[in-house]
Amino acid sequence: MRRLPLLLLALALTVAGCDSDDPTGTNADVRVMTQNLYLGADLFLVAGEPNPQLVPVRVAELYGTVTASDPAARMAAIAAEIVRVGPDLVGLQEVSTYSIQSPGDNLPGQAATPATEVTIDFLDLLMAAIAAEGGDYRVVSVSNNADVELPATADGASFFDVRYQDADVILAKAGVTTSNPTEQSFQTLLTQPVGGVDQTFVRGYQTVDATVGGLAFTFVNTHLEVGGPAEPLQVLQAGELLPLISNTTGPMVFVGDINSDGNASGTSYQTLTAPLTDAVPAGAAPTCCQDDELRNASSELGTRIDVVLYRGFDSVVEAEVVLDEPTDRVNGIWPSDHAGVWAELPADAAAAPSGAR
Repeated sequence: MRRLPLLLLALALTVAGCDSDDPTGTNADVRVMTQNLYLGADLFLVAGEPNPQLVPVRVAELYGTVTASDPAARMAAIAAEIVRVGPDLVGLQEVSTYSIQSPGDNLPGQAATPATEVTIDFLDLLMAAIAAEGGDYRVVSVSNNADVELPATADGASFFDVRYQDADVILAKAGVTTSNPTEQSFQTLLTQPVGGVDQTFVRGYQTVDATVGGLAFTFVNTHLEVGGPAEPLQVLQAGELLPLISNTTGPMVFVGDINSDGNASGTSYQTLTAPLTDAVPAGAAPTCCQDDELRNASSELGTRIDVVLYRGFDSVVEAEVVLDEPTDRVNGIWPSDHAGVWAELPADAAAAPSGAR
């Protein structure tokens, strides 16, 4: 864990009213967190396979990698960190569900039916682990995103179908009042042929109106498209968020995986930090990405793409990058390929309560 430096002015404004080192988040200030759970393998290794006949082989390999990443242990480690930090609201990305169907029917010339045998459900695992840690959180918004099903084979003879469903989720701590949850898909989406069939990878954003310690504000969670060749789509998605930001009055806290490096002044990062302020200082610890299989001994984090941004608060009490040290690994596996980020904002230094969007 790497505690981020704080401005002395921010401390002077807030130390009289709260204990900024309190990891339980029980004071009146607003504490938030963002965490990408990581789907467990590199989905684009399948999407980038040029030979359609090898796609089922790649899908089976991907599913095997996901299973080998020990999702239950990973979600337990993330749950423990959420309970330790005690955020009022949590924005989660890549909240994955895997289902299979055997024998498979997702083959050329056949009318496929969706796989329904759920084998891995990240949200169920995480919520059960939070409860086991003594945490009291509830799901207040689910944004259902990509839903992709493909055939898989390990031997080239027998086939089963693997269905991957992606979601972003907002959790609220007990005692936090929320209302008006909204979930919206981006208009700009990546469509890529996989095995000769176009697959659209849906991403979006979600919001809730929240009240913490008498302060009302809007909480936003998102996951933008990846960089590289898809970066122009990512930039357009960031642009789609600007009307939401400008048309929402009052304080706002914005979290998520924006896939744009804050330490390198990425284009989407600059777009979003024009109307919003970054809660962590320039040059802060990186948050992405560990090796695809999560078994690297030393951290490979190199970019800072997971953010907590805000508007309507005068300062930041404290912020921290978490789950980024080798000691955070469970049985030699990182909890996610992303680190998490939490920040605390002073409720008594906030602007007027938020209004209708």
